[in-house]
Amino acid sequence: MKIYGPVPSWRLGNSLGVDLVDAPKGYSKACPFNCLYCHLGHKGAQVSEPVPMNLPSKDFDILEKKINEIKPDYITFSGQGEPTLNLNLGPAAQRIKEMCDIPIAVLTNACFASRKDIRANLDNCDVVIAKIDAPTQQLFEKINNPAKGIKLADIIDGIKLINTKVCIQTLIFSYANVTNADDETIDALLEVYRDINKSKPIEVLLGTATRPSDDNGILHPIDSKKLSEIAGRISRESGIKIRYFSENEQKKVNRNIVQDQLRTEITDLLLRRPCTRDEIISRFNGSDAAIVLDKLVDKGVVGLKVLDKKNYYVVL
Repeated sequence: MKIYGPVPSWRLGNSLGVDLVDAPKGYSKACPFNCLYCHLGHKGAQVSEPVPMNLPSKDFDILEKKINEIKPDYITFSGQGEPTLNLNLGPAAQRIKEMCDIPIAVLTNACFASRKDIRANLDNCDVVIAKIDAPTQQLFEKINNPAKGIKLADIIDGIKLINTKVCIQTLIFSYANVTNADDETIDALLEVYRDINKSKPIEVLLGTATRPSDDNGILHPIDSKKLSEIAGRISRESGIKIRYFSENEQKKVNRNIVQDQLRTEITDLLLRRPCTRDEIISRFNGSDAAIVLDKLVDKGVVGLKVLDKKNYYVVL
């Protein structure tokens, strides 16, 4: 288990990340999907069978110390691995609830939501943010590149059976000749949202590809005006609560920590989330974050990627 951040999240505010799944050596992630827009790149291990993974007690001690230091808005299961791959997700959430009253979120592709044991794990969290980027199996396979045998219909049916709060997150974007921003796809996504909402009241979180991936030359986020128009349409035609991505001023988190710890924390963060310079400095306000970041660049540990004319730092 790796603790990272806090991360500036438009969905969850000041979010402290907990990564329950280690990526295998030589891979950027462990996930049943390989999404076109994935900010972890496309060199992932396509793991498709959940197993219990060890969560050492010392990691929870580290987490408790960091919670008390940072006082995040949310503790979020996310990172280099799909969280539901770890069958100890539920016990991890229970243990965190024993140490604090901060709500727990989980970012998931929901590909195992049809399994009762996975839903039981998810129900230990306060909110499940489940990914649905496509309304049809054909487009789902193009956008999300799921492991063989994963069906969109099973994901949708499984989400309906989750007891805790559910948000459906959809990233609207274009990639080469693939897009989900056209009117026909939005119409079909509306039907998916309505279908789920009949059985399980949801909130829709509408985003776009705001972090660089491997193929930025053909990955294109949509602009804020278009995103706002789509969000307004979904809200009007479905009556479902919706929030959409917008740039927010970076909330500063005061962290007076030494450079050795900074190097570790910045690297752990960038392994899981490309960040701008301002995002990094705001996460470690009061520390030598800018100096440490520049040293990591000089040593070739960290480099830059560009998306939509913005520079993002990533681990090389």
